[in-house]
Amino acid sequence: MTTLEAPPRTEPAPRPALATAGVPEPGTPPRLYALARAARPLLWLGIAAGTLWPLTLGAVTAGLLVLAGAGCAVAAARDPRIPSPTGDGDRWRTAMLAACAVAGLAATALVPVGAAYAAVLVAGGLVGRVVLDARLIRGFAAFAGAALSVVFALAVGSSWGLLLGLAVPVLASRSLDRARLHREHTRVVALLAERDALREAELAGAAAQERARIARDLHDVLAHSLSGLSLHLQAIRAVLVKRDAPDDPVLASVDRAADLARAGLAEAKEAVAALRSTPAPTAADLRALADRHDATLQVTGDPDEAAPAVREALFATVREALTNAGRHAPGAPVRVTVAAGPEAVEATVTNPAGTGTSSGTGGGHGLAGLRERAALVGGTLEAGPDDEGWRVALRVPLGTLPT
Repeated sequence: MTTLEAPPRTEPAPRPALATAGVPEPGTPPRLYALARAARPLLWLGIAAGTLWPLTLGAVTAGLLVLAGAGCAVAAARDPRIPSPTGDGDRWRTAMLAACAVAGLAATALVPVGAAYAAVLVAGGLVGRVVLDARLIRGFAAFAGAALSVVFALAVGSSWGLLLGLAVPVLASRSLDRARLHREHTRVVALLAERDALREAELAGAAAQERARIARDLHDVLAHSLSGLSLHLQAIRAVLVKRDAPDDPVLASVDRAADLARAGLAEAKEAVAALRSTPAPTAADLRALADRHDATLQVTGDPDEAAPAVREALFATVREALTNAGRHAPGAPVRVTVAAGPEAVEATVTNPAGTGTSSGTGGGHGLAGLRERAALVGGTLEAGPDDEGWRVALRVPLGTLPT
């Protein structure tokens, strides 16, 4: 039965323009994230500039206070402990944002008509993203909002100034909600990825079980039938030979039928072995192998088009050569070159003399086994010193697998 699989789903993150506490940063930051980071200095410069007019000593002092608060806010936002799911550094980041708010309040007291109060609002909008502990967020929002209300009302001389402080808890609450949404989104995406991985593993297991069942049925039915047919043909031939009829055309037909039965039996055994065996290594497996050994890999052509037996010999040769290079020449750079052409598949592993201490010695049994494996697929293996150090080369002509 054919199973239709849904296309892979891509889950976009909810506008990760700022770092969120408890959420790992993406390997490649989105464009919006990069733009937000680039715009932060302009935001703070705008707030500082809003306190410098008219240009007086108090305005300059207020501008410097705003810049100092900006430094505290940037330090809190770029804390490397933010991705920690346990809230490491929450108190330190809260203290940095509190210092930013205090600087904004002091600048507001010096220049009431400026924009220094925006530093407190920015700190309130940031605290929910960089702090995990909700109690710290609520405490910061309450005290910063109350302090901003009192300072701004006294600075402008109007009770309407008390309303400005309400913006701090509103911004903190909104940033907290967005941070929770981002964390929940990340958790759901991780669960979906885990579910997809488990489903792929289950499908692979089910496919392996189905292959094993088909192999058993093929072996029990086809192989046994062909074996019985071959035995009966041999018996018929023996009877014809006893009748002294070597030139009987029936004998020739029996021989041809026996050859066909033996060929079919061999093909059936190969099919059963292919169904029961694991997939042959691919170019991706070669890249993973080279990465594990810190080797440089260069692939030309498509080695995956070669027969499974050739790919197995190729992978085994590269693996043994890399292992020997790590054992006898530790620290030396290793270069692996694989070339798949229309006539042959070639693999070469070279490394200079090692710069470290050898971790052991071998008796050469691995290379002898590789030569035998290469011969089984009609190829040749050469191993020995050259001008660059040590060289292992495998060449397997295509279309010449032994039958």
